[in-house]
Amino acid sequence: MTSRGRRAAGLLAALGAIVLVLWTGCSGKPPEISRVFARVIYSNDPATKANVEKLGVFLVASDADGMENLSSFYVINDDAELFWKVDNASWISSTAEGETWIGTTSLSMPDGGPIPAGTYRVVLQDVGGETVENTITVPERATPAANAKLPSASVQDGLITVSGAATGFDVWVYRKDGSYVASFPVAKPSRTLAVHVVTDSSPSLVEGFSFRIFSWDERAGYGVLSGAYTAGALPRR
Repeated sequence: MTSRGRRAAGLLAALGAIVLVLWTGCSGKPPEISRVFARVIYSNDPATKANVEKLGVFLVASDADGMENLSSFYVINDDAELFWKVDNASWISSTAEGETWIGTTSLSMPDGGPIPAGTYRVVLQDVGGETVENTITVPERATPAANAKLPSASVQDGLITVSGAATGFDVWVYRKDGSYVASFPVAKPSRTLAVHVVTDSSPSLVEGFSFRIFSWDERAGYGVLSGAYTAGALPRR
């Protein structure tokens, strides 16, 4: 064999070894969905000042090769011929009580109309194309988005104060770049949340953050979401 032939053979052997490592480095197992839930959410559109209806879908997901191996998930209503895709660059990710949640609150109808009630398939896919499937149910709602009463909030003297008809709320907190950080419960009778409780939870929030107010009405079958509101940097202590 010539020297050129030996170099070519060596190159092929090296490429084969790389392919083998890549191939054996992935488990080939599909991802897993431990839990999944959906919520219809009524929120205010800052551009039009009108209440809009969106679908939030969240799932507890895992993959044998790590969360970075998850590629996207799909929400599908076969009867209504609806299809949404959410990729890993756009979904919200959070860890609570040892569980990793991924999801979105921004799915909407093309015409901005109501989300059809019924059964939806949620299909989770990894980068290798392996999938796993689960189902969610979107309930009927008697109250349309236009008639929903949304909560409101104000920030003063180091306190976030929430107003609204619900007995309890969640304050969804975001960094200044818009990325989600955490949720904080607020309930009667005070309906307040100290700003320092939020900023103490993450150094990235000390220079200011935005937040939204969410509450869920199980009987009505929808949630309400208002905001975003802004909290500026705290005075140095």
